[in-house]
Amino acid sequence: MTVSEAFDTFKSELELPDRHQKEAAAAQQQVRDALAKQLYLPNSFLTGSYARHTKIYPLNDIDVFLVRNAQRTALALPGTSGILPDAALTEVAQAVQNALPLTATVKRQRRSVNVQITGLPFGFDLTPAWLRHPDGYWIPDTTSGGWIPSDPDLHSTMMTRANEQGYGKLKPLIKMVKHWSRNNYDRMCSFHIELICADIFSRQALVNYPVGMAVVLANLPSYINTTMMDPIYRVSKVNKDSSPSEAAELVLRAKSDVQRANDALKFENAGRLNEAIAKWKEIFLTGFPKW
Repeated sequence: MTVSEAFDTFKSELELPDRHQKEAAAAQQQVRDALAKQLYLPNSFLTGSYARHTKIYPLNDIDVFLVRNAQRTALALPGTSGILPDAALTEVAQAVQNALPLTATVKRQRRSVNVQITGLPFGFDLTPAWLRHPDGYWIPDTTSGGWIPSDPDLHSTMMTRANEQGYGKLKPLIKMVKHWSRNNYDRMCSFHIELICADIFSRQALVNYPVGMAVVLANLPSYINTTMMDPIYRVSKVNKDSSPSEAAELVLRAKSDVQRANDALKFENAGRLNEAIAKWKEIFLTGFPKW
């Protein structure tokens, strides 16, 4: 097996199996239909990495926007009218409990309601959203007690464009980086990883998966210690909060793995394919095929 063949096999292993694709598609539609009977929902749609086709197997959660109004609106002045973020999340949580009283476990989060349904290996993150004037959506943020703008439609467009500029290689590479992150402390948000990879390869060509992975690992330390904001409105950060020791631990792992990646590239160039593949297995820890 060549290194290129090993990466192609690895890429396939990160895709959701057809059975899970069908199960997820049916389940998310059932949840949305059930909630539409409990809430005023002019629209609802999938968001997040599932919708952007950057989700990896096994699937954890499916993100859904629940659009609560039909006309674009500006924020009301404090104390005048409208619903508060905390109340907006409470309404969604209550609607889920009414719609699925026997099967759903509900947990309120900072900006969404997480729902786990008995029998499903994945959950749902439900975000109440209001059409925003002049564009995008308002979503709740209970930490600040206010509303923040978001535009998942533009997020998807940006990622599609970046993937096209990378000749279709960017999204598969993002999945590989997410797999690496999940196996190494899991301290990076999914969307943060997507933005990092898109930013890196907006400035240089994505030659192939092995070189691309080495480039990401080499650049990762500078992103770990830097706050990254949502690129649309730049009012909310996309990176997780980490302690200095947690960040340092992740930086150390990335630096160790970039050395392994460079060794793997040298082995491959020397025709020592088994040793190259063994190095990539050390980096990804699980899932990467044997020679």
